Parts: sequence; structure tokens; C-alpha cells
Amino acid sequence: MPILYNEFFDFGDGSNLRSGQNPPYTSADFLASYPQFDTNVIPVAVLTMYVNLANASIQEARWHDAWYVAMGWFIAHFCTLYLQGSAAPGSPAAQVMAAAEARGLKTSKSVGDVSVGIDYADIAKDLDGWGSFKMTIYGQRLATMGRLTAQGGMYIW
Repeated sequence: MPILYNEFFDFGDGSNLRSGQNPPYTSADFLASYPQFDTNVIPVAVLTMYVNLANASIQEARWHDAWYVAMGWFIAHFCTLYLQGSAAPGSPAAQVMAAAEARGLKTSKSVGDVSVGIDYADIAKDLDGWGSFKMTIYGQRLATMGRLTAQGGMYIW
């Protein structure tokens, strides 16, 4: 009789797969933490779309106590990306977008005619594989914590 690995090993806990339902999280929950993204800045339909996307992507079963803040970072990140393509220069939306852009390390500066050089390479290197999450401070926070919450092996049987 052949020996099956699953007779000796239970990979359920070691698989790093999580399941379960998220607690309720709404646009109102998001706006309580991030009032700068109100309906004067982000259309209700767009905000609702990103809340739904976050509910489908960020699992409370993986994030545990950090789930609520991860939901906010995720939604704020995508709202900022939305503003990058739609905010009019000088508008309140442009100010919200500018505040959320990724920060780099100052590598040079000048005094006469003021000039500052900023390097994003070192920051982006740590987040290789995280795509657009490198582009906003909210995405950087989410990716940094996401790397911690997803640590461990993954085994699919």
C-alpha cells in the first residue's frame, strides 16, 4: 500500500492560506480615518469601488489587529492613484494627492536658485514586486506591513 504524505503531515496550518469573512468596513469607516478623501475630492462611486476592492483583497484573518489600518492604507493608496490621473492643478484634490506621494531620500541640495535632488531607488528596492504600491506613502506602509504579515512559507497541496 502506498504511503501518502498527507497521512503523516497536516499542512493546513503551515500553508499560509487564510480564509474567513471580514468584519464590515464602509466608506464612512474610511472617511473617519482619512477625511481628506471626502466627496469633494473623490467621487462616491470611486470611493465605494475601492472600499469593495479592499474588502476583497485585505483579509482580516491574515492581518488580525492590523486589518483596520491596512484597509485604510489600501483604499487611500488607490484613491491617491486615482487623483494622479484626475486632479486639476491647484485644486484641493491635487493638494491631497501631493501629500500622499511617495517620499524619497534627499541626495543633494543647492542654495542659489534652490534645487533638491531626491532618490527613490533605495526605497523602491525594498519593495520590489509590489508594483504601484511604491508610488504612495500609503502603499509603502501597506507593502511594508504586508511583508511582515505574510511572512512564512506557503504550501499548496
